[in-house]
Amino acid sequence: MFGSRRCLKPLTKLYSTFSVTLKQKLHSIVPSITVPNLHLEECIWQNLEKWHDKTALVCAETNRSYTYLELYRKTNALSNFLCKFEKLKQADTVAIILPNLPEYAIILLGIIQAGCKVTTLNPLYTPGEMSRQLLYSETKAIFTTTKMCSTVQLVLQSMKLQIPIIVVREKKDSSLPNGTIYFDNVVEERFDIKFNLARNYEDTALMPFSSGTTGLPKGVEITNKALVSCIYQMSVPKFDPLSATSGSEQEVVPLVLPMFHVYGLVDILLHGLFKGCKLVTVSKFGSQAFVNLLEAHKPTVLYVVPPIFHMLLNRNEIKPSHFINTKTIVSGAAPLGGTDVNALYEKLKRQLDVLQLYGLSEVCLSHIQSSYIKGGSKAGGIGVPLPLTEAKIVSTDNGKELGANKSGELLLRGPQMFKGYYKNDSANKEAFTNDRWFKTGDIAYYDEDSHFFIADRIKNFIKVSGFQVAPAELEELIRRHPDVEDTAVIGAPHKMLGEVPKAFVVRKRHSNITSLEIQEFVKCSVVHYKQLVGGVYFVDSIPKSLAGKIQKNELKKY
Repeated sequence: MFGSRRCLKPLTKLYSTFSVTLKQKLHSIVPSITVPNLHLEECIWQNLEKWHDKTALVCAETNRSYTYLELYRKTNALSNFLCKFEKLKQADTVAIILPNLPEYAIILLGIIQAGCKVTTLNPLYTPGEMSRQLLYSETKAIFTTTKMCSTVQLVLQSMKLQIPIIVVREKKDSSLPNGTIYFDNVVEERFDIKFNLARNYEDTALMPFSSGTTGLPKGVEITNKALVSCIYQMSVPKFDPLSATSGSEQEVVPLVLPMFHVYGLVDILLHGLFKGCKLVTVSKFGSQAFVNLLEAHKPTVLYVVPPIFHMLLNRNEIKPSHFINTKTIVSGAAPLGGTDVNALYEKLKRQLDVLQLYGLSEVCLSHIQSSYIKGGSKAGGIGVPLPLTEAKIVSTDNGKELGANKSGELLLRGPQMFKGYYKNDSANKEAFTNDRWFKTGDIAYYDEDSHFFIADRIKNFIKVSGFQVAPAELEELIRRHPDVEDTAVIGAPHKMLGEVPKAFVVRKRHSNITSLEIQEFVKCSVVHYKQLVGGVYFVDSIPKSLAGKIQKNELKKY
């Protein structure tokens, strides 16, 4: 594909470093750190010699596992294959459409090491959702499973695209689909060579899709530098729940949160590999699968979202004995209430650390997080800014910076920030201020201890179990129905899921279409968390401003 090659030397290279010159805002209470000048794979393999024989990843369902040395060798082999692959060139986009499997790490690191960028897709996407992201990301190759391959092939046929597919077998006896490349053959390539590539730390390494603060999902360009910065920021002892592997001591961390999302991919997978953890992948999450994992692996640190936290509280089959080794639970996507945390303490008959983090795909998820300092976690709070991170609250009326205990829009800046939305100048102009502060769309405030709290939301997306759902995407879909004149979608409160989509519909004249028919129409085209669980309500008109914008606050009164 590109580049010359050379023999790999032992991992004793002394890496140069860059000092991030971002000045701390007064809201930060953590000293500055220095982030090494590394590519992502160099960051991950720094301590390979220390824990080469330790288990890096294990599949909860099959017990298939890889040591750190096996992971390193197979990553290099995959990277070598991609560098020689004539259908790819440097900076091309490669899609990963996989459930949580141990091979995810090999594929992710191998693609990035080959100088390409990764876009991650939800394996439960419908063909329409899948084709949209493949099209907008300009994908040139796809990694998927034998089980999903037929769906991927049909999607590519409908798009009239011929894209190479590399297939991971979930089971050894799975047959290899025609016209595909077998992953196991690829990772048996030579691993002791490496291609000399002209790579830049500012090159895009990862491109998940996010709705941003408004509109349809967009490609979020996250650079090598941003990923490495985020890993180092999360690894500051005052914030980090993970201890680096030492001797026989190794953290056991379940990977139940999907790796197509930045929370699972960066905060757990990459962060966990950096610290030498044993990561346990769960390909299909369910309450019984979760109980089985807890019984078999006795995790030391657990990363969750509020619906999983509530499951811990409410499922009788989940016992205190399952958490005998657990020292910390980290929750993201939405704040936990103090009553939830206290209820967990009561169920477990002991207290453990419960940390909360706040972030978005645009900032590698981590920007503000609970710490072990100055009060630790505050009920309902999201924590304090990470090192090298700037955060400020500005008035939604005039943009002026506000002081403590005053609510306004939360703006963020830091080296873990994405560089922009892929080929979308209008969205980038809307997302950033002139001096590159990112507008989160969240209403927040901070107290006298620099702890931040989310008060409300400006942005339009709906958050279902931690997943972003763009109302515009559902509105566009509903309008395709021949009996629909107009529509608007909002988020409705839900006890377990946080929010769920709720649609308001104006029927065309003489139409007798029912709510159930519209729900079924949507259900056929979107993944489960985008479905209209909040219901469909018929109205005479959709309230709009003089500028034509939907007045969603009016709809919330229904």
